[in-house]
Amino acid sequence: MQNDQSWRWAVPTVIVVAIALWLGWVGFIASDDGLYYFGAVKWVDSPPYSGVDHWTTRFPVELSFAAAIAIFGKGFAAFHAMSLGWCAALLAAVGLTAKRIGGASAGWIAVMLTGTMPVLATFASIVNCDMPELVFMLGGIALLPVGRDDQRKGFAAGLCFGLAFLSRETAILPLVGLVPIFLIGRPVGRCALIAAGVGFFAVQGAEALFQWAVTGDPLHRYGLAINHDDKMDRAANAEGNFLLHPAIDPLLVLLINDDFALLFWLLIPAVIARPWAGLRERAKARLLILAAMAVAAFFVVGALVHELVLNPRYFVLAAVTATIVVALWLVKLRPVLRAVLLMVLVATNFAALSLANRHPHWASEMLVITAQANPKRTIFTDKATYDRAALPLRFAGVRNVKIGAPAAGSLYVCGPCDGAPGEAATPIAPPSTVIGALFRAIGLEGALPGGARKRLSAPGDAAEVRTIR
Repeated sequence: MQNDQSWRWAVPTVIVVAIALWLGWVGFIASDDGLYYFGAVKWVDSPPYSGVDHWTTRFPVELSFAAAIAIFGKGFAAFHAMSLGWCAALLAAVGLTAKRIGGASAGWIAVMLTGTMPVLATFASIVNCDMPELVFMLGGIALLPVGRDDQRKGFAAGLCFGLAFLSRETAILPLVGLVPIFLIGRPVGRCALIAAGVGFFAVQGAEALFQWAVTGDPLHRYGLAINHDDKMDRAANAEGNFLLHPAIDPLLVLLINDDFALLFWLLIPAVIARPWAGLRERAKARLLILAAMAVAAFFVVGALVHELVLNPRYFVLAAVTATIVVALWLVKLRPVLRAVLLMVLVATNFAALSLANRHPHWASEMLVITAQANPKRTIFTDKATYDRAALPLRFAGVRNVKIGAPAAGSLYVCGPCDGAPGEAATPIAPPSTVIGALFRAIGLEGALPGGARKRLSAPGDAAEVRTIR
């Protein structure tokens, strides 16, 4: 296609990505995002801030979040601006990378597939480190000089890789893919890769100097990071995954997981078709670098199966690489077949997003709702529920919530409520998933098996609002 024709992809791409954002919208989850907010506020109110844990030392994340807070204020608008801003940056990085390799149409298709990919579409509404890490990683790959030993570009690429590492330490894993490229000396020259290493360590050195100046310990960040995994729950491996044996479990995460839907199944015929065969040498080289780094990250994560949780988030570079290869394949197909396959891919992404529980901490949400609906009554709850609701309560200006033994005449919000004070109340289930709501609307909810009905129509733990006599 010519460039003017390729822009016809813009409208459908924007539409399907917007639908994916709506289907996968979660927003504040009172988890890592709350910790990032704490550090970012420190940067706004009393900079500089060295960080006190694994999250608040991720300075690319923290500083960009601080910028959002400075512009939009201390509220959820800053959260949304932060997450959507990095999502837009990621889609632009993917589109430009795919365009550089296979042309404008491949770029738009790659954006469409990436923007509707469940693992990324969900995180587009949640403040996270994954997207900054991936943006800097793709930026570094784009800056690597192909076919020549340009040390300045190599150094710039290293700076990007260094910022990716500061966003999350897992960024070191794809860099293993540059080792064979260095040994071979192509398609990127050894001097350029050495310069990239210098750029990478320049970023780490600057961060160490900052920590030294602020805390007196240049390795402050690493001391916090080393202790991060001491109590990691390996049972999390089974969440959303179909696992059989550590030797093949990483592959099963790609093939049998709603976070990727059918993407990696379509990658199989795409690879067999070898859509890169007709590309220019520079384009082939860029795809080779991207694939080498994605494959390296995949195998290293697989090798570290006892050190890392098998979370789909760790495979996003492989997923983005897959979208680009599939996009290269689709642009070579006949228009009708291409349209059918695209609709199937996007539809399965939508279906996977429609299965998601968009209210992961429902009891905390009910606490806020109850407190707002009863401003003249004291609302009691447990510490865990309160902690997750603390920021929403603050942003809403609600001050009638307390932790502890409830007094007579008050309300108590809990979930789960085993052993909770007060008279048992009718449990309030969290809102259904999108597909659950659809089954309910067409009157087929009762036909679902019990387990499926609960998963679709009442995902997560129910909450109770108990009256204290």
